[in-house]
Amino acid sequence: MIENQNNVQCYEDEIDLREVIMALWKRKKMIICLTLVAAIIAGMFSMFVLTPVFNTKLSIVISMPEKYNTRYGAYTLPISTNQQYINLIKSNDVLINTINDMGYNQEEVRIESLQKRISVSESDTKTGNINTYEVTVSADNPEESLELAQTLYSNYLNFMDAMTKERAVNYYISLFNVELKSLENSLDKIKETLRRNEELLIQTSQFINTGQANIEIQTQLNSGSDYVVPVDTVNPNYIKIENDIIGNKQSINNIENSINKYNKYLKELDDEMVAINKYYRTGEAERLESSVIGLVENYIYLPSPPVAPTQKTSPSNALNTVIGAVLGGMLAVMVALFQEYWFKESKQ
Repeated sequence: MIENQNNVQCYEDEIDLREVIMALWKRKKMIICLTLVAAIIAGMFSMFVLTPVFNTKLSIVISMPEKYNTRYGAYTLPISTNQQYINLIKSNDVLINTINDMGYNQEEVRIESLQKRISVSESDTKTGNINTYEVTVSADNPEESLELAQTLYSNYLNFMDAMTKERAVNYYISLFNVELKSLENSLDKIKETLRRNEELLIQTSQFINTGQANIEIQTQLNSGSDYVVPVDTVNPNYIKIENDIIGNKQSINNIENSINKYNKYLKELDDEMVAINKYYRTGEAERLESSVIGLVENYIYLPSPPVAPTQKTSPSNALNTVIGAVLGGMLAVMVALFQEYWFKESKQ
């Protein structure tokens, strides 16, 4: 008996699906109205409140070599992968110069916020050692998005050019200074050897046994008599010292030519470093006829120029309207059920 009463009580406590459907149907106008209102509010918010985002894409090809040749010799680049090179598009120097060139207020547009507007992804297409990377730049309008992409790419090239040249210039300046020091030491030693050889040559007799060596000359006029002529013999030590002096002078000439060449190179590298320092100071890259080969333009390029976007990327007004409608409908259903069962329990 008690068990039957409990079953009846449980049955009465259960929510009948038919009652739920009838409760929702009874308040269908309210549910539809709330759903429509939520959808309209979401659509209006998406259209007039949310800031539109327009994306411009840069397809950048990077195929940087491990080494490249300059007039000073082969230089090994400090970065080994193309992925590391493309990541430098978000480096502080590139972004600071881009902010300045775009005329942004540095208080409003900071490096961190600009970094978030730039995304980098690797394309699926690869050919040999050439890698293509897709850089997406976002802005509030199509014109700004295109200009920002162009300015970013230009500053990226200038930075890459300055960075690779700076490291190559520093490397060769250090190398040539060491070479010059070594050559100067060698030059001092050879000059000292030359001085000693010249002193020794003065002290050495050019001939040996002067007047002691004779040769006999037999004439056809008188076959019975010979003439005896004294002959001076050249001192072989004297000849050796003379040859040593000639070798010393040739070595000195070669070393001095090398010193002049390295000094000329160092002057060119100093001029290059002035231009590089100007870039880091002002953000303006100065092209020189340069000592160091600019390899960036040969190994980093755009297969095609970027174009302004024709439609915004986000927000999606249709998607936001649908989301608003779904959320509004869910809220309306909850309100309808709450009203139905709250008042039902109150009456009971």
